[in-house]
Amino acid sequence: MARRMLVYPIALVLLCGGASPVWAGLEICNDTEVPHDVAVGYKQDGRWVSEGWWALAPTACVEAIQGDLQYRFYYYHARSSGRGFQHDRLSFCTQPGIFTIGGDHDCELRRYNKTYFAKIDTGQGSLHFRQNLSVHSTPVDPKGDAKSGSAPGTWGRPFSGAAVFQECSQMFRGGVQFCRLVGGGRVFTVIEDNRTPPDVLAALRRMRQGTPVQLEGDWAGQFELSVELVLRSAAPKAPSEADAVLGRLQGSWSAENDSKDQFTIRGAERQNRYGGAPTSQEYLSVMPYCGEFEGAQLYLYAWDREGGTGMCYEIREVTESQLQLVYLPRRTELRYIRQE
Repeated sequence: MARRMLVYPIALVLLCGGASPVWAGLEICNDTEVPHDVAVGYKQDGRWVSEGWWALAPTACVEAIQGDLQYRFYYYHARSSGRGFQHDRLSFCTQPGIFTIGGDHDCELRRYNKTYFAKIDTGQGSLHFRQNLSVHSTPVDPKGDAKSGSAPGTWGRPFSGAAVFQECSQMFRGGVQFCRLVGGGRVFTVIEDNRTPPDVLAALRRMRQGTPVQLEGDWAGQFELSVELVLRSAAPKAPSEADAVLGRLQGSWSAENDSKDQFTIRGAERQNRYGGAPTSQEYLSVMPYCGEFEGAQLYLYAWDREGGTGMCYEIREVTESQLQLVYLPRRTELRYIRQE
């Protein structure tokens, strides 16, 4: 296993010959003023592994991965009272005590906690890399003001845009609650971590699935098509033409030429089925463009919830009983009938 539990103060490294350690590997250093617990995630022998927790006092470091770094990307999570962790929506399994867990799937089913980690980019061909905790660990105000994102740009790039409300999670063991919205070909996640004011989160929880929403906040992080938002406000807005079309798409449909090919749309999410058996789940956005395609009509963009390749459809017709799509770029015509 490419890891050894070596914890040492930053000052010791400086006294022993400069800021660059003589060994290779990944070290994580606590450059904040408060203690942290740290866990890492990485790939070993073709499978994902997560390990923790190391207790890091201020100025201390841990050599989390020993030896030359075989991969460019590694992952970590740090927790501390009064601090928020700005992760990249990349989940690994953890547990309260010291752990080594193989696999990053079905954490709750395996009686672990599902915890979101941040990505560490060590660079191409690096043998050694140091990650400071202050990059992702930031102070939060328990009252939800001051540092809770009231000023644009506090938590990232200022953002203003529209989306469709999808859901707010139920509390799960060892995790935090979050709300999810979909718009413009992206999934926006708002986490209950004291950065978004409680009244804004409460407003989201009162919304019905499929409600068009105007968002104001900070773009705090992104991984592929998933964006973490810290909100200042979230208010229902008048439906656009695209919102109205998405509204007409709600419900269950079956293919005209194969009744076993079915899907159900709820809000901005589609559950596909074949012969009654669930297959893939997709997020949906109705937009005036889709990739290189743009024209007078609206387009449906669908992408897999697990981060798969997105697909573009031209929306030809959607009525109370019929749906006609054109799959691009092949221009394959698809017809569906609404199920009773």
